[in-house]
Amino acid sequence: MKITPADILNQKFGISFRGYDRDEVDAFLDLIAKDMEDLLRENSFLKDEIEKLNAEVARLREMEETIKDTIISAQKMAETFKENARKESENILDAARLQAEKICFEATKEVAETKAELQKLQSKLIELKELVKGIFEGFIENIDRVIKCSDN
Repeated sequence: MKITPADILNQKFGISFRGYDRDEVDAFLDLIAKDMEDLLRENSFLKDEIEKLNAEVARLREMEETIKDTIISAQKMAETFKENARKESENILDAARLQAEKICFEATKEVAETKAELQKLQSKLIELKELVKGIFEGFIENIDRVIKCSDN
């Protein structure tokens, strides 16, 4: 059973011969009752404060969890962005490789065609030289014949 300040104030003691001074005991009980009342008020105030602090701690824990979840989500999102960027860069590189291969193929094809064209032109040049040589040899033979005929 808890003793309240009212219990202390209402406490009555028996009177005996050569007992304690009644006024002193009453004054002391009044003092104890007042101190107890102050302590109970302070205790109630502190309980309220503890309750507020516990509520604040709970709120802060919730915030901490929210922040942790947000950080985890941000990390996952960053990883997703990084992975997407890696895939996109691979796709770009693959496309660039294909384009480079196509360009190389086209260039090789063009070089081969140019070489073939050059060979054809060289062959035609040789034929043309032979033709011109034959024509000049024919002219020289004709000139030699004309000269022989005129010498005779």
